[in-house]
Amino acid sequence: MDENLMRMTATLAQGRYQYSCDGRIMPVQDDWQLGRNASGQQLLVSRRHVGEQGNGIEVRALMDTGLVTESRVTWRDEVDEVNAHYRLAPQSEKRPAMGDPIEAEWTGPNGLQRSIVEGDNRLLFPLMRIFMGPLLLRLCDMEFGCEVVAPDIVDPSQRGKLLAPRVSHRRAAMMPGDANIQGVHDLGEDIAVFSYQGDEAERDAHCFVDPRGLLVGYDWPSSTGRLWQVRLKDLEWSPQLRVLA
Repeated sequence: MDENLMRMTATLAQGRYQYSCDGRIMPVQDDWQLGRNASGQQLLVSRRHVGEQGNGIEVRALMDTGLVTESRVTWRDEVDEVNAHYRLAPQSEKRPAMGDPIEAEWTGPNGLQRSIVEGDNRLLFPLMRIFMGPLLLRLCDMEFGCEVVAPDIVDPSQRGKLLAPRVSHRRAAMMPGDANIQGVHDLGEDIAVFSYQGDEAERDAHCFVDPRGLLVGYDWPSSTGRLWQVRLKDLEWSPQLRVLA
């Protein structure tokens, strides 16, 4: 992987996501920057840390019209640091596209691991909230949803699986404009509301996306009945930038 491709030379947008549970703000730091690298490619950097120790995850991803084409993932906790690299692998010199095989490399307990995941009807999804807007816009065009390939962080204690490719099915549908969703009008004008079926922990979620393809809100009930909410805060957006997706 060319490290220069993952180095941002110009920042065009940035923001952070605030997490709350039953109205109580939680100690999660989730910020992102969108810009370009030296080659002019769109680069999105997102970091999420929990607690005072600063343990968490960082993702650097190249995007092409909302499609993630390559990503570098770093996981840090009290045990050690684990790294992974994912990329679409098109044939010859073709432009990366959905359907390309997905190459994955990650550092496991036994050294560097490699895998190729068939790309048919699959999207590369680097986990972080900022990538959900483009994901939702693609999913709503697919009647039966599709599978996504994401680094596995379900159980970080299983170091052999940590950041290895995990395939899961996702589905989304745009809700009618007159849907009675509390608080949607507080998120801005022309907000699209999606019902979203993700992992087991995030079923029956409502997602809110603005006209730029930005996720501005995300609500989901936990299995214990608590309401988790995510809201976009402190957005800075360059007039040079039109949309994310």
